[in-house]
Amino acid sequence: MLDARLACVAARVRPGSRVADIGTDHAHLPVWLVGQGVCPGGIASDLRAGPAEAARRTVERAGLADSIAVRVGDGLSPVSPEEADDMVIAGMGGETIAAILAAAPWLKDAAYRLVLQPMTHPELLREYLLTNGFSIEGEWIAAEGKRRYLILQAAY
Repeated sequence: MLDARLACVAARVRPGSRVADIGTDHAHLPVWLVGQGVCPGGIASDLRAGPAEAARRTVERAGLADSIAVRVGDGLSPVSPEEADDMVIAGMGGETIAAILAAAPWLKDAAYRLVLQPMTHPELLREYLLTNGFSIEGEWIAAEGKRRYLILQAAY
């Protein structure tokens, strides 16, 4: 079961797409997407080994080790362009998300969908998207208690 924030993010991932969850932490999102049959497979990636190990345990407990690859690396560097269609980057600052996108110029292709959930500085993320040829296709707010989370869907 996903919390409201991740459920809103999951709803933006295209059925049938291969998902890359960057900054996955415990891999709850890709496990849910693959487990529910929304995605045939995906990548759960985190910058640090500890969260990646937690993700690996979650994937293994769900019996999805053949469908979800767990990787350690910075941003989208552990993902090859042909491995994923929808990129989820959630739970980071807008400036960090923008830097991750800037480091992956291969995303400048209309085939990819970006699902972005900045925790801070959404204005910096919007500025990056709009000055680099991306369009914001939709915006949603997820509420959890008193917290509100912005979710953006974008594409080149």
